[in-house]
Amino acid sequence: MTTRVAVVGDDTGEATDAVRDAGGTVVDPADADVVAALGEDPLLDAAVDPPAPLLPVDAGREYGGVARADVEPALASLAAGDFSAVDRPTLAVDAPGVSARALADVTLATTEPAKISEFVVDAGDRRVDSVRADGVVAATPTGSRGYATDAGGPRLEPDVPAVGVVPISPFRVDRTNWVVAPPLSVTVARDETSVELHVDGRTHGTLAVDDPVALTWGEPLRVAVVPATRRPPRPD
Repeated sequence: MTTRVAVVGDDTGEATDAVRDAGGTVVDPADADVVAALGEDPLLDAAVDPPAPLLPVDAGREYGGVARADVEPALASLAAGDFSAVDRPTLAVDAPGVSARALADVTLATTEPAKISEFVVDAGDRRVDSVRADGVVAATPTGSRGYATDAGGPRLEPDVPAVGVVPISPFRVDRTNWVVAPPLSVTVARDETSVELHVDGRTHGTLAVDDPVALTWGEPLRVAVVPATRRPPRPD
């Protein structure tokens, strides 16, 4: 049976030709059996409401998928139906006026450099901590090697059922971060400037003091696996 493959991203011409050359049918994402996402931004865009399993291409090792050098054999595998799918955890993000899903991370960040605010982190009914900082990032295992690592957070194994919560430039001596199992929430307790909410790098407006950002496990993302798929990196 012919596999219906969609290709999203920039410069998709060569990729769609590769699918056709391998005997596959190129279709729109809504009609696809599998979607190849060329690059990190197209992957994160497609992950918002994916119609089918996604194959990350040249999106970073943390997402699995394949490197750019392996795109032709990977697309040939998709066209032949030679792929399986695995679940990647996501976070359901709920805040006043916002309902979103994060594959990588959720960030609360001040809009002005060197202007700190106070943030409170709660896990269920338990207060984890409060911290004065430029912001807080909560990363899934997939996203834990991105901005959260740059901020000093832990790198999580892909199958760890928790998120890394990391203050950004905290106003304290110790480099505090937490590994917390959802549900959890992050709230602006005091602001000295505006605080924005970012989900997978996309801005979702400004938060007011006492606006909680609730994080629970979301619908898992189905990620396509082909013979050329690279394994996610192991923590150092």
